[in-house]
Amino acid sequence: MFLLALLTSFFGSAPSAKSQDSAVEPPATVTANDVKDVADELWCPLCSGVRLDACELKACEQMREVIADKLTAGEPKDDIKNYFVAQYGPQVLGEPPLEGFNWLAWLLPVAVMIGGGVFVWRRMRGMIAAKTTETPPSPTAANDEYYDRLEEELKRYD
Repeated sequence: MFLLALLTSFFGSAPSAKSQDSAVEPPATVTANDVKDVADELWCPLCSGVRLDACELKACEQMREVIADKLTAGEPKDDIKNYFVAQYGPQVLGEPPLEGFNWLAWLLPVAVMIGGGVFVWRRMRGMIAAKTTETPPSPTAANDEYYDRLEEELKRYD
């Protein structure tokens, strides 16, 4: 009986919980860590290779303030990132998007590494095989005058 009452109260309150979730309430306060979480995934559009959370330029400080304002307004992280991509282009993400011609930026380094590994492996295998099959020419087979002189001198000392 208690279980039935518990299930009824749980399922009876579920629709009202869903309607409350659909209205996004802005967070009460936005902390520096919340801003840093978003800024970690963005790069300074003016500096080369500097993340937005570590850049000390005034422009980046203003960008972090925009992030804080948007987080306070309740915007999700992806919308904020899309806003900065619209403002500064895809380079603000620090990595090329996975679409179109940009796939080469992701696949080409892997292909070069695999191709280089295969090239080095085949070269090493060829060098080892050449070393084992190569036999030095026998000095007796060649009619070499130096070999003959060596033989004569060795006979003198025997």
